[in-house]
Amino acid sequence: MAIPKTARMEKNLGKKAVVNQLDISAPFQWLAKGISDFLACPTLAIFYGIVFTVVTYGSWSFLSMSSTFHDVSTPLLAIIILVLGPITAMSLYESSRKLANGETPSLGNVIKAAFKTNGGCPSIFLSVILMVLAIGWMSFSPLIYAVFNTGSLNIVSEDQTVIQSILAEITSGQNMGFVITYAIFTGVLAWIAFMISWFSFPMVLDRDVDPFTAALSSLSAAMKNKLVMIVWIPIVGAIILAAMALTYNFYFAGLIIVIPVIAHATWHAYKSMIADIK
Repeated sequence: MAIPKTARMEKNLGKKAVVNQLDISAPFQWLAKGISDFLACPTLAIFYGIVFTVVTYGSWSFLSMSSTFHDVSTPLLAIIILVLGPITAMSLYESSRKLANGETPSLGNVIKAAFKTNGGCPSIFLSVILMVLAIGWMSFSPLIYAVFNTGSLNIVSEDQTVIQSILAEITSGQNMGFVITYAIFTGVLAWIAFMISWFSFPMVLDRDVDPFTAALSSLSAAMKNKLVMIVWIPIVGAIILAAMALTYNFYFAGLIIVIPVIAHATWHAYKSMIADIK
């Protein structure tokens, strides 16, 4: 089914982004600007941080306690985050854009960005692409585990989920063939997901481009700045995981601050790397 396009989409269709080559220190500058934007408009940022955290923790509590979904609670939570995160972040991108233009963001004038349709709603279309990748990871993880464990999932004990068994296999270090193969599989999918989404969501908001142009532009930016991306990905991952781990017993409260800061930083990363579209 064709995606409806706005006039600006039609104008930008088929164009390519002009990508800047950045220094390896750029991620630290993005983080500093993300923190600055958070401090400039903390109430708005915290509001979105709370919404994201409540949904994330609520989903985790439901899935982990559900007899039906417990076995796949981790990958399902990843899918929820992949869909909710970028759509929620659209409003934070809009907040950063207004701050850069000397405007004052408010809940009323940025909440529209979260539901910005752009004709066929390319932000949701991009989220669906990420969701498909997450489902692929969820589907193939048990199969890879089975191949390296006598080809049967019967070796999973009754008191363990498949995901728990996979984690136990990784931490034991005894089946290195599985560990290496699974690490490569997970890494490749994560790399693809990140390259597609890195700048595509803020670009959709800023330029009103179609999702394919946005995704290709994000891929181009990632490939031209591989070293920068290699620095940025672990930073983002470490910050989010640390926030969740440190506040695990406090309803993941660390995400209330971390998610808005990362979203603001992503906007500045996009603006510094995508110069124009031609």
